[in-house]
Amino acid sequence: MRDEDKAYYSENCRICHAPFTIENYMVAEMMFGFRDKFSYQQCSSCGCLQITELPSNIEKYYPPHYYSFTQQIPKLRRLPFFKRLFAEMRLKKKYGQNLDILKHLKPVNAKINYRILDVGCGRGRLICELFNQGFKNVSGIDKFIPQEIKYDFGVKILKKELTDLQSNSYDVITMHHVLEHIDQQHKTIKDCYDLLKKNGCLVLGVPLLATAWEEYKHNWVQLDAPRHYFLHTVKSITILAETNGFEIKHSMFDSTSFQFWGSEFYKRDIPLFTEENNYGFYPVEKLFNNTQIEGFENRAKELNRLGKGDSGVFYLYKK
Repeated sequence: MRDEDKAYYSENCRICHAPFTIENYMVAEMMFGFRDKFSYQQCSSCGCLQITELPSNIEKYYPPHYYSFTQQIPKLRRLPFFKRLFAEMRLKKKYGQNLDILKHLKPVNAKINYRILDVGCGRGRLICELFNQGFKNVSGIDKFIPQEIKYDFGVKILKKELTDLQSNSYDVITMHHVLEHIDQQHKTIKDCYDLLKKNGCLVLGVPLLATAWEEYKHNWVQLDAPRHYFLHTVKSITILAETNGFEIKHSMFDSTSFQFWGSEFYKRDIPLFTEENNYGFYPVEKLFNNTQIEGFENRAKELNRLGKGDSGVFYLYKK
């Protein structure tokens, strides 16, 4: 074990500091079928599942064909002058239409001129789509990109740490399925708190330990060893938020049928992405018919309604 790994290793939960349960879970990397195994421990109090030791070669598990590196970026377009005059009115109408790109901003009632930062944004697909919806002040940050990216109309993806940015300068910060990849959980949430204006909102999307975890355990697809260091519960997210000065005012569950058919892949020792499929998804229809897939989708919707979906979005407001 390297010195830095020893520093990371803990006998207690890194979220609430309670002891871990006795049971260890050995989880194989299955997204690409490496099948290397990693140890995870679960907190006896908040329930958060955590990788025991940081991998010394984590870059191996983010190959060039990892999906966030290959995302398609839409061409940026500025709204025509007349539409810009009525951009706020158009945005309210689009919130009413519940468009996918805007559904996570709808509870915030984000305005056209809000300063929005997307953390861990990769090549920046989300902020480019938001710009095309009329948002004027969008940017992204990702310390793992090779270099800063400059798109048209001043839209940028910064290669920086959160602490390099100016405090109290953003209305909304989004982190969509990024937090689980980060080892320093409390520091990251505190850094976001510092960057937000008073009453600003951190929109936090994460996988959640719920029914799919209980059913599949080490085969649960969203465990995603070793890329996911932390798999949270609603309780552990609440502790993480409140410890760092936030108040959770709203939450939603947005899990999909993926929690079932993806986990069934792993249960059958089938990777999600294979070279034979040009690193696209293994064809779902090879294992399941339309009726079965529809059943997965309906079950996911019901779990979301019950607050037991395996993916959630939390709205953390700076007090």
